[in-house]
Amino acid sequence: MVQEISDDLIEIHDPEINAAEIMAHIREQIAQRRKEQGRDQRVFPSFGGTAYPGEPTDIPYDPNLYHHLRLANETFANVETAAQLPATRATQLPIFGALWVRVRAYLHRIILFYVNRALTHQVNVNRHLISVSNQLTAANQNQHRQIRALESELASLRAQKER
Repeated sequence: MVQEISDDLIEIHDPEINAAEIMAHIREQIAQRRKEQGRDQRVFPSFGGTAYPGEPTDIPYDPNLYHHLRLANETFANVETAAQLPATRATQLPIFGALWVRVRAYLHRIILFYVNRALTHQVNVNRHLISVSNQLTAANQNQHRQIRALESELASLRAQKER
C-alpha cells in the first residue's frame, strides 16, 4: 500500500535546501527501483469520483443536460428510510394497542434493515454512475473546446491559403 505524504509535512527554512526538489528526486528513485524490480505499475482510481463540472462559460451547452446532471449530483444520496407508523384504530385499543405498536415497530425495523442494505448498494451504484456522467460531460466540454480551437485554426489556414 502506497501512501502519499504531502510536501508540507516538514518545513525547511534553509534557502539552500529545496524540499520539493528532494522529494521529487526521491519519488523518481522509488519509481525507478520499482520498475527495475518488475513491480506492478497499475494506477488505481480515486475514491472521490468526479465532481460536477458546472456549466461552461466559454462554449455553448445544453441547459437540460446540466440541469439534470446538477440535480442528480445533489440528490443521488437522498433516501428516506425512517419508519412511518401512523396511528390506526388497532393502536388505540387499551391492551392490544400497545402490544400492536411494539410488534409493528419491531417488524418495521427488521424490514428497514434489509431495505437499508439494498439502498446502500443502490446509492453506491448511483454514485459511480453520476461520477461517470460527470467525467463524460467534462470530457465532452474539453472536446468541444478542442473542436472550436481546431475550427478557428482551420479557418485561419484557409484564409492564409486564399491570400
